[in-house]
Amino acid sequence: MSSNSVVSNTGQQAEITTDLSKIFIWNNRYKSYPYNNSAYDSVTLLAGTLMGTVAGTGYIKPLASGASDGSQYPTGILAEDVTVDGGDLVDLDICVSGDVVEDKIIFQGSDNLDTTVSSRRLRDRIGADTVGIKLVTSTSNSSYDNL
Repeated sequence: MSSNSVVSNTGQQAEITTDLSKIFIWNNRYKSYPYNNSAYDSVTLLAGTLMGTVAGTGYIKPLASGASDGSQYPTGILAEDVTVDGGDLVDLDICVSGDVVEDKIIFQGSDNLDTTVSSRRLRDRIGADTVGIKLVTSTSNSSYDNL
């Protein structure tokens, strides 16, 4: 997913940096999972957010290593930015297999790839607990539009 950031804007001239790098770069597979926003406020989730599944409901939510409801284990990575209104139950697409750029994964709080969950780093759990996500260190120019 590309993004733009304005470096400077004088009103006469603008300098904008564009990032065309990808999160999902090769042979990716996606699956829809239900997401329940039980809060009153809208929630915005960003593409690349690592998601876990609540064992009792089957709903996905952003992975938090301190959780004890099953969502502390990775299920997949959110495919696109989404805003969910308070009280809504929606299906979200997550990447469950394929090559994913590790620097593009978004974590909750202070979690990162080296955070340990049940004696294993999330880096290792992502590959083992998902259908087959492979973390790569950068884009591999596996497609013509991978810059």
